[in-house]
Amino acid sequence: MECLAKSALPERLAAIPDPPNRLYVRGAADVLGEPGVAIVGSRRATRAGRDFAHALARELAAGGLVVVSGLAYGIDAAAHRGALAAPGRTVAVLGSGLDRVYPQAHERLAREILANDGAVVSEYAPDAGPRKHQFPERNRLISGLTLGVVIVEATTRSGSLITARMAAEQGREVMAVPGPVTSPLAGGCHRLLKSGAALIEDADDVLFAIGYERVDASSRQPAAPPAELAGVLDCIGPETTTLDRVVGVTGMTPEAASEALVQLELLGFVAAHRGGYIRAFP
Repeated sequence: MECLAKSALPERLAAIPDPPNRLYVRGAADVLGEPGVAIVGSRRATRAGRDFAHALARELAAGGLVVVSGLAYGIDAAAHRGALAAPGRTVAVLGSGLDRVYPQAHERLAREILANDGAVVSEYAPDAGPRKHQFPERNRLISGLTLGVVIVEATTRSGSLITARMAAEQGREVMAVPGPVTSPLAGGCHRLLKSGAALIEDADDVLFAIGYERVDASSRQPAAPPAELAGVLDCIGPETTTLDRVVGVTGMTPEAASEALVQLELLGFVAAHRGGYIRAFP
């Protein structure tokens, strides 16, 4: 774990109106200075919202952008997983200390972020537990690390709107994804769109809004899996492959197959998806 003093903060974060006095970093600190986009939204997201966030993050990460989010349930987790699937880099900004990952159920996701050259950061002491007021506070860091913020599904009372407001105050691009007018989860996004937020339907809209040009991220793709995992990877394609399918094809025990899949996921070759796994890249 590294602790960055205010004088050592990445340039974009140091320039916000109220930068943190210190930033605790676990993982690759250099990623904090790379061009990034935040993708945030409802914790109680719909399947369609999660799928959109995953696909958007995956395409943006494949184009060379770092995806920043808050490790929360719903849209945040989908965004992190989408970036990992590119494979790309992603940063999780916690509302708790780094030794108290919250939600606890996402400790494994945090480990995957670190294993794929990303970072998990917090302005709170490592042993600090999650407290309600800390989550709105950390939102300024999510926007502060990025070139802009995309809101995917948010009610009119969503904490994601706090992130959008802070992004606007910091001079960042505010972007929102429209939804059905009858859905409460579209209300916050539509309010932002009426206020001048950029309307986002795909990754190209995001790139245009922030004025960013795609780069080839293929150089970050691992060349080949370890020999002992190659047979398992051969079972995984662009469609979701279940553990049972891997066991049936390879003849491995469920325990051995599960362990191999976890290793492939940590190495960036596959990504968890809808109860199974998909290839992280072609």
